[in-house]
Amino acid sequence: MPKLIHSQKIKLNAGFTLVELMVTVGVIAIVAGLTFGNLNSTSYRLKGTAKTLKANMQKARLLAVKENCPVYVDFDLEEPDDGIDNKYTIWKDLNDNGTCDDATTDNNGDGAINSLDEELIETVPLPSGISFGTVANANGGPAVTPAAGTLPTDGVGFPDDGINKLRFSPQGTSSNGNAYLYAPANNEAGTHAVGTNNIGRVRSFYFATEGGGWN
Repeated sequence: MPKLIHSQKIKLNAGFTLVELMVTVGVIAIVAGLTFGNLNSTSYRLKGTAKTLKANMQKARLLAVKENCPVYVDFDLEEPDDGIDNKYTIWKDLNDNGTCDDATTDNNGDGAINSLDEELIETVPLPSGISFGTVANANGGPAVTPAAGTLPTDGVGFPDDGINKLRFSPQGTSSNGNAYLYAPANNEAGTHAVGTNNIGRVRSFYFATEGGGWN
């Protein structure tokens, strides 16, 4: 008889008590909350914005070669006026006139005026809280560009093609410069630089606030 009772106690103790289950669920909830908060942090959004810009620059370069016409990543395009200020656009210069034209002229030279003449490819707004620029040097941000040059005052510098415009040639080459991204309300998120060298290679750098250099 005592052996049977002992066996029953073992079976009862093998499961979880209500308190243990509540503690386990609580721990899982805390871990999930921390993970969710990290994924939605300013640093994460800033890093994601930089990755998207890099991917779009690479896409623009490939398109320039494929379409055999200049393709621009434009950080100060006034036309079309869509009411979005904090953005950049990607467009192909079918008639090589240095401006983004709509389908009101024969841009591609096929003898007709239609939607195929539209040069604007995409408008990319920056996420809320992310802007072009850098953390101020006085606040631990960079003092120079990754190439030890002078930082542009407005956060974008492609000197060979105009300060706010990156041009990829049909050969895939481009100017040497960068666009800089930061979070004005969160200096701790650091500064990202995304740009190209003279042969059109797209590259990115990160400057951790108070970190001391570009990586």
